[in-house]
Amino acid sequence: MSETPRLGAEQVRAIAPLVGIGGKSGDTVVGLSALRRSRPLALVFAAPGLAHGTLTELAGWWREGAAVFRVEEWEELAGRLGRPDALVLGIRPGPLAEGICRRLGESGPGE
Repeated sequence: MSETPRLGAEQVRAIAPLVGIGGKSGDTVVGLSALRRSRPLALVFAAPGLAHGTLTELAGWWREGAAVFRVEEWEELAGRLGRPDALVLGIRPGPLAEGICRRLGESGPGE
């Protein structure tokens, strides 16, 4: 999991509003326990200080089809949900996940 793609600041700014909207609609899932209960997931975002064991677990979700990213600008993303303390966010499959993927594609490759 050491090769997990990283999102740069520009990418985080592009998707943060959508992640926040997902918090209101229920499409954004916050926290590891909630993610475990909410699979399948389309996207998973991890804070930079995530434990190695948790990253290994996330690798399994990647094999299940979830795109997994490390996010250096974590406060910008998790702050949209009022949960800067959470270390993992997930997005359920559907229109929100598709919109986030489009924005990630438009903002260019990760760092």
